[in-house]
Amino acid sequence: MNELAISTEFENIAQAMLSTYGDLAKASRDERVEYNAMTLRRVVKENPEIRLRYQELLADEMQEKGLHIAERILKMAELQEQAFGHTYTDSEGNEIEIPADPKTAIDLSKEISRLIAEGKGQNVSAKSAVLIASKEDAAELLAKFLES
Repeated sequence: MNELAISTEFENIAQAMLSTYGDLAKASRDERVEYNAMTLRRVVKENPEIRLRYQELLADEMQEKGLHIAERILKMAELQEQAFGHTYTDSEGNEIEIPADPKTAIDLSKEISRLIAEGKGQNVSAKSAVLIASKEDAAELLAKFLES
């Protein structure tokens, strides 16, 4: 994605908007922002590059969060597989059997279910999921959503 070249002031406003998910009244209270809520609304309206930068930042955060959830699910699945018991060969060539730990396997299963539910809570359709596969498409999708 092409990141916009904007002033530090506008970048700070976009960052404050990101931390409040676009709530300009709350963003105006951020220490990085020098405007009250009314003035901030006007500044953002008169400078569309601020909103574009906010949309870029939001798209990046959404993509990172989605990847983070997927990575956590994969790690939990690996740990769960190990919790069902396994054997491995140590450096001396001896096979060592690790017994199953049912409680840990169940706890990991619960965590995997929670992560899947968290991922499902993002309300992404199958078509949108394909679009979100690349940063550029995610930014375009988000921009269209925010413009509607």
